[in-house]
Amino acid sequence: MSWHAVAALDDAVDATRRFLFPFSLVRWAKLALLVLLMGGSGASANVPVSFVSDTDVAPPRGMDSGVGGVGPNPATIERSVGSIDPGTLAVVAVGIGLLIVAVSVVSLSLRLVFYDAIRTNEVRIWRPFLARLRQSIGLFLFTATLSIAAAAPVALAAFVTVAGDAPIGWEPVDAVAGTLGSLSVGTAVVLGVLGAAFVAVAVLALRFTYEFVVPTMIVEETGVLGGWSRFWTTLRAEWTELVVYLLVHFVVSLGLSVVAGIAAVFAFALVATVAGLVLLLVAVALGGLGALVGTTAGAAAIALAVLAGSALLLVLLLPVQVLTQSYRIAYEVSTLGGMDPDLALLHPDLGTRASGPAGADGADSSDR
Repeated sequence: MSWHAVAALDDAVDATRRFLFPFSLVRWAKLALLVLLMGGSGASANVPVSFVSDTDVAPPRGMDSGVGGVGPNPATIERSVGSIDPGTLAVVAVGIGLLIVAVSVVSLSLRLVFYDAIRTNEVRIWRPFLARLRQSIGLFLFTATLSIAAAAPVALAAFVTVAGDAPIGWEPVDAVAGTLGSLSVGTAVVLGVLGAAFVAVAVLALRFTYEFVVPTMIVEETGVLGGWSRFWTTLRAEWTELVVYLLVHFVVSLGLSVVAGIAAVFAFALVATVAGLVLLLVAVALGGLGALVGTTAGAAAIALAVLAGSALLLVLLLPVQVLTQSYRIAYEVSTLGGMDPDLALLHPDLGTRASGPAGADGADSSDR
């Protein structure tokens, strides 16, 4: 018996090679932008940069000293916080929440654009982005609900533990925490097992949403609920294939993580070496390492080196992320197309076994 999840390994290699090569700078630049911004993935150079030095910084006027003259007085902080208008805090909180939602929806829409690129073998951004916004809003609401559901049992267990030891002072909440905390060991174990099973199902549903339902949404031109309804038929018929897929996908993800990690180490070593040599030359020009860290010119040179190094690290790592993310998604859609040819997403030029009618509309090559 041939497992589609295993056969898709080679299919994904061929699809990735045909999708990314022959090399095109414009194509790779667009894919790098998608990989950087789309939901569920990305490449980043996590280099912490401190923009405020803690040397010789005096407290602002009006800020009382704390114990021993070090740090702000807690009473002053309390007065400052209490003087903030609750309405202002509410507006700021709502604004931050709306910003998070907007960024998440945009990120998910760009993820759908990536699937569009695999379907048409043309990397277009603007029009597919606008066309997929409605789907991305539904996807955000669905996955946010699943994420909250997955976190709820863990949060409830933590809440019971904390509130049981230190009541928060609100009688209804303390009563619930006390009731749950007084359950027998057997009942607590049963509830723990049920909670763990619920979390596992929610997490698995999230995975299937991103890995199978999203491409189904693209093929069927439907929303997330319609995608799940269509994929559910495949899930029931091919559940053994999905078990094999989960095992193989774990190995694939581990291998891709190793590749990305090795690339990150080499890239960081290269950037650190170049930045170190540049700063050494600057130190010599300024008169020594003391001048490098103790003068305005030296501090500016360090800041520029950090910023330039971060940008260079990002440029070096993004191509690796494009390669690994393209292979990961190609593997997932190849497996889906193998299990259900009607849900095949790959353009015919990218593969044969897992390609179907989904790629028939890839004639338009303009990037609009």
